[in-house]
Amino acid sequence: MALSLRNLSFRKLPPKALAVLAAVLISAIVVAGLAAAGKDSPDKSSASGPAGAPVVQAPQSSAETDQAETLAAAALGQCQSARLAPVSNGWGVPVPSVSASGSTNCNLMYGDDPHRGSATSGDPALAIKVLQRNLNYCYGSHLAVDGIYGSNTLAVVKAVQRKHKLTADGIYGPKTRSAMNWRLFKNSTQQWSTGCYSPL
Repeated sequence: MALSLRNLSFRKLPPKALAVLAAVLISAIVVAGLAAAGKDSPDKSSASGPAGAPVVQAPQSSAETDQAETLAAAALGQCQSARLAPVSNGWGVPVPSVSASGSTNCNLMYGDDPHRGSATSGDPALAIKVLQRNLNYCYGSHLAVDGIYGSNTLAVVKAVQRKHKLTADGIYGPKTRSAMNWRLFKNSTQQWSTGCYSPL
């Protein structure tokens, strides 16, 4: 039996029935309004799934982000040397690098002592010593400058990563390099800076 609102006399309904009817009508209006607002929501992807249904991508969790950062850092090759990366006014930063004059996009990680795997080229111990000296001066750690990326160096790198709000995976890579504070060196006067800076 169809109900027509035109033929319904609201004056004859008891107060409780009027309250229920009002609640039902308001609920329907709210639901319709929310559905309409959802169509223009900026949170939904413009891509669509089966039958044109919108596909919403869930944001990555911090654990997934951390894992992705660790994998990216670990995928780089081992730092095989160190170089003076120029900053300004003749100052530079001694940093681990691929070669003495090459890129600083490399990594050092636990177990590098000094060569990793079957690699025998370069001087990774020098890269590790440069890192250890800087950690001692700029972060007050008391590492043996031995060119071995052991458990103590790993622990200090993790602490530095936490301090700079990075993924604390213990892998020295480009993100850690750029976030870290470094002691500067001026080659022309053979002078070290007294402070530490983050110029990279």
